[in-house]
Amino acid sequence: MDVWIDFTNAPHVHYFSQLINKFEKEGIEYIITLRDFKNLENIVKLYDYTSKPISIGKHGGTSEEKLINSAKRIIDLTKLIKDNKPKVAIAKHSVELPRVAYGLGIPSIFTVDNEYAEAQNRLTMPLVNNLIVPEGINKTMLRKQGGRDFISFKGTCEVANINSRLNEIIPINKNIVNELNLNPDIPIIIMRSCPNSSYCNGNGDIIPKIIEKLNKKIDCNIVAFSRTDAQKETYKLLNAVVPHSIDAISLIYHANAMIGAGGTMNRESAVMGIPTVSCYPQHILGVDKYLMEKNLMVHTKSVNNIVKYVIDNINNKNDNKNKNNKLKLEDPTNLMFEKVCEYLY
Repeated sequence: MDVWIDFTNAPHVHYFSQLINKFEKEGIEYIITLRDFKNLENIVKLYDYTSKPISIGKHGGTSEEKLINSAKRIIDLTKLIKDNKPKVAIAKHSVELPRVAYGLGIPSIFTVDNEYAEAQNRLTMPLVNNLIVPEGINKTMLRKQGGRDFISFKGTCEVANINSRLNEIIPINKNIVNELNLNPDIPIIIMRSCPNSSYCNGNGDIIPKIIEKLNKKIDCNIVAFSRTDAQKETYKLLNAVVPHSIDAISLIYHANAMIGAGGTMNRESAVMGIPTVSCYPQHILGVDKYLMEKNLMVHTKSVNNIVKYVIDNINNKNDNKNKNNKLKLEDPTNLMFEKVCEYLY
């Protein structure tokens, strides 16, 4: 086996899809592992991999569950990987891959784009061989958490997510508006609630207030992505469309605005040139500041300011592509491929 890849969150599937496509074209053998987490397995099914992903372990809700489940996953991954003997391992923010790889003497390549995910970073960065990070991340913070020898690229990880679709690894779904029974004659506004993660706990959800105010101001489709059953019911009562598990990137492609208390969907939207408002309740990540400096995203937690920005910019999509129809920000895929090949040849 040449390469081991570990998916621990849905965006990782898009992020690595072009890299895996390169592996298949070059005859590089790979094994994919993933954990049982939200809609991760459904996203994986979008891609027709030659090597079928193997599900091992699951996510935990409480701190105790996270610790126990991660420990169990390390044990099960160790049993699998020691028999496959890959030459190199690669992941993005997987807690388990660097620890298993280090223990088995396998070099690892790791991507980090959140300097505030301190617990995950401290458990992983000191163990990896190559650390690939976006240019905008706070490297001083990462060094304090054990990071070193950074390899930077001039973009965000979401450029790879979007290019996986624009380059038609899987084409954009042009029918998703109809599939969700949205009105094509009025704007589409997407909303996303705050992450349920160890670095973003205890924050209130302001999405219902935004939905209420927007519905009073303009006629629009509102598609709200929930993270809990309670949020889902609240959004539905406000007449928002609440998808269960859909191709979110295709929906963003057709959107007129994005409002998010999370991170990945905001950055995917900003990279595609959609007017994007971050209402992320914690410290603003370096990658978000990077996009703000390029006027691709704004940040505010004021409901009134959010609504005003959306109404003022709802028809102002940015052309964020160069003359060759490529995204202007750097895609890290080629960099990852080069680093992998250093261990194979």
